[in-house]
Amino acid sequence: MKEPVDHIVRPRLPWRAESEPAITECGFDASKVKAITREEFFQRRKDLGQQRTAMLTCMTCSQTAERWETWEQDPRKAIEREVNWECGWRGSGRGERLKDELLAIATLIAAHSEEFKGLLADMNARRQWLERKEPPAAKPKKAKTVYW
Repeated sequence: MKEPVDHIVRPRLPWRAESEPAITECGFDASKVKAITREEFFQRRKDLGQQRTAMLTCMTCSQTAERWETWEQDPRKAIEREVNWECGWRGSGRGERLKDELLAIATLIAAHSEEFKGLLADMNARRQWLERKEPPAAKPKKAKTVYW
C-alpha cells in the first residue's frame, strides 16, 4: 500500500491573518494532511534529488511551489498568483477577497498619501544608492591574437 505523500503549505500574503487555517499548495486544509513548509520541500529536493522527492511529496504541491514565488521573493508574483486564483478558471466563484483587500489598501493609501509617497521616495532613494554602490561590471579580457 502506498504511503500518503507530504503536502506543502501555501505562503500567505503579509496582511492576511496568521490565525486563519493554512492551506496547502494544492488546496487542502493543511491541518488535515501531513504538510511541510516550502523551505523543507526545497531542502528535501536538494538533499534527495528531484525523483526521490517526487515519491514523498504531492506533485501538484511541488509543481505549484516551484512555479510561484513568495512575497519575500517578489511581491508582484505573489499578487499575480492571488489574482489568477480569484479571477481565473472562468470566474469559478472563488470569492472577492483579494478585490476587497486591494480596495481597502487603496483607501488606506488615500487616507495616508503623504506617508505612502514618503515610503516610495525612501525606497527609490535606497535603490539608487545601492546601484551607485555596486562595483562596475568587470570587462571581459581580450584574448591576444597569436600569429605563428
